[in-house]
Amino acid sequence: MELSRKQWVLVVTLCLLFIAMGGVAGFLFAAILSFVPAYYYLRSIRNSEVKDKEPWDALKLAFAWGAISGVFLAMIFNTIGTSLLLVFLIQSGPVSEDLVLILSVVVVAPIVEEFVKPLVMFQNLSVRSNIDEVEDGIVYGAACGLGFGATENVLYGLSEEAVSVGYLGILAVVILRTVSSILLHSVATSFTGHGISKHLVEGQPFSVVIKYYLLAVLIHSAWNGAAVFSMVYSDDLGGVILLIFSIMLAIGGLEFSKRRIREIDMEGSNIMMNQIRSNEVSKKWGDSSKWDKSEVSTEVVSKDGYTSPTLYSTDDRTKAQNWFANIDWKSAVGTGIFLLFILGDMLI
Repeated sequence: MELSRKQWVLVVTLCLLFIAMGGVAGFLFAAILSFVPAYYYLRSIRNSEVKDKEPWDALKLAFAWGAISGVFLAMIFNTIGTSLLLVFLIQSGPVSEDLVLILSVVVVAPIVEEFVKPLVMFQNLSVRSNIDEVEDGIVYGAACGLGFGATENVLYGLSEEAVSVGYLGILAVVILRTVSSILLHSVATSFTGHGISKHLVEGQPFSVVIKYYLLAVLIHSAWNGAAVFSMVYSDDLGGVILLIFSIMLAIGGLEFSKRRIREIDMEGSNIMMNQIRSNEVSKKWGDSSKWDKSEVSTEVVSKDGYTSPTLYSTDDRTKAQNWFANIDWKSAVGTGIFLLFILGDMLI
């Protein structure tokens, strides 16, 4: 894995920032606590794909993008978005700090972060050329989210409140986020990645990417909304219950992503022709001819070499039947219960 010169500059900048926040020892402590579990999460997700597992070099690039470039882009655009939102609100009258916090975390952050995290899947040829199966998008999306979440864990672990308590404070914050927020980033971005792979592999219109991106934003917004509401408005008991439920949902989301990868992988009908991984791929970003829909075969070939239909063929199903077939009803019901729980907590 080779980082660009800009990324090395960003790495040094991040390290200096973290050292200034918590000292060298504190930074190393938080970094180990954050990145070691993230690696094992990524390893677990990668191993969910039995056939044609993704190469570590490409996965590391996706992880590094989320951890470095994704974090910096999110910082910039979150600041711009929150500032513009604040200017707009001030024109309407006095604005409370709680309202600004809620809108910035629930509206601005999910839109920005779910946009910047998976950009490497389009921008980097090494990553893009390895997306030759539908489930690959889930894997690389999760890798981007895990990298982003790991760096964010260090940032929160070295916050003034955590550092003031000492190593115990850093430990508590990072461990808590390791079983909750980092998984949220992984799961949400895996949805966008799934949409990207459907576009690249199956040749579906770009609208499928937008659809899955909006779903990722919705998941992220619901999560952040629950967290902010529990801090600002809820009592201690409600906050604890919501926290436990959120952790359970995050772990469940991880298992859902892994199960979905296994299901699609075992279908064995999503592999594109080898032209994507061959030397035909342009060495320069921007040569769209190699990625034009008309140039890429949408025919899928199984691991054994014979042609077979895509996961959900439209030949013998109506659009409504296809829509229902793609829904994981257990996850949909679980998400509905989670949103109802949030709504009930807000009203009660």
